Amino acid sequence: MVHAKGTVHSDDCHANDRGFVDRDIQMQVAPRSKKIDTPDKQVADKKTVVSKTSTRKKKHQSVQPPSMTIAQAIDDYLLDHEGGNHSAKTIEWHRTALRFLKEFLQQEKILFVDDVSAPMITSWFVHLRKTPGCRGKLRCERTVQTYARSARAFFYWLVRRKLLQANPFSEVAFPKVGKPFVQTLTPEDFERLLAACPPSHETSLMVVRASARNQALLWLLYDTGIRVSELCGIRIGDIDRKQGILTVRGKGSKERRIALGRNCQRHLFLYWDHYRPGKEELAEWGNPDEEHLFLSATRSPLTKNGVTLLFARLKKRAGMTDRRISPHIFRHTFAVRYLVLGNDPFSLQELLGHEDMSMVKHYMHMNDQTIQEQKRKYSPGDHLPTHMSGPVETRMRDFNPKDRKGNGDR
Repeated sequence: MVHAKGTVHSDDCHANDRGFVDRDIQMQVAPRSKKIDTPDKQVADKKTVVSKTSTRKKKHQSVQPPSMTIAQAIDDYLLDHEGGNHSAKTIEWHRTALRFLKEFLQQEKILFVDDVSAPMITSWFVHLRKTPGCRGKLRCERTVQTYARSARAFFYWLVRRKLLQANPFSEVAFPKVGKPFVQTLTPEDFERLLAACPPSHETSLMVVRASARNQALLWLLYDTGIRVSELCGIRIGDIDRKQGILTVRGKGSKERRIALGRNCQRHLFLYWDHYRPGKEELAEWGNPDEEHLFLSATRSPLTKNGVTLLFARLKKRAGMTDRRISPHIFRHTFAVRYLVLGNDPFSLQELLGHEDMSMVKHYMHMNDQTIQEQKRKYSPGDHLPTHMSGPVETRMRDFNPKDRKGNGDR
């Protein structure tokens, strides 16, 4: 309502204000319209997501690892072992086995690692069995298995390095080796070898020195069961004379301590104190600081090959050419005798330097003669008291339980 020209009534102003306020309230209160997908639309969206994910996986899986020649892969594998500070013996083992594998695959016109198949690996096993080795003899099953273990580790390494997608060894029958009886030495055999240490009809100083060294060497092998490589690596500082303990450096540079028996110490210290070349003599030969315990005629450390030749001479002098006599037979003898004398297999594992019990179980699979001797000695039927009921004629007569050891434990 207008009362005067150019003047607006206050009621109209209030009405206009209320209109703006109502519109603002409606805008604030009115809910936004939400787009609701139908069930069919949701299913379609899910299928789209799954399809995109599958496409990404297929693209990822379709990426093939770069192909590499077998020769280059072997070189890289051996270099990786050297970088891991593995022993020279381990590296040489892999080098020999993989060289045989590479030569076989080259004959089959296979040059790349991704072309090696499971049937080809099986053919290589057959080739190893039928082809003579470097000495002109057919390889034994244990040698074939040893080469197969090296090749299997090589292909696992290729998979870890993403140079190969699948290991062909997972599809082949791995060569198996039976468990033969463990060959050991009898006390009489050991005595014959000790008696063969000095050459017959020779009495020079060098002969006496060599005899003392050889006897100390045999006693140490028989009393400790160490490997021939560990024997050749013994240094003067590895022996604690006061405690009578030898520190041995085994595979993987792992150290272990072995107590020496009294007989072993006597022969070992006799050689050390009286027959091993001293510093003055070593200086004359150009090796004044030589610390190895066992030395050859040239005053240099005794090698594994030197020990092998020594055992060949001892076997011939002792008249035991029809048998296998080696440092490892001494290791077998120590392990079996240690168990026969009632010691536990877990301490044997530590003394031998094995990482697990598999090899100890192998030694527990003793030869039949040892088992039968122990059976006769400790037969339960021969240790029954005489007052038990039953036919007296079938039991031992004049049996005195007090004479039997361990009677107080009954």
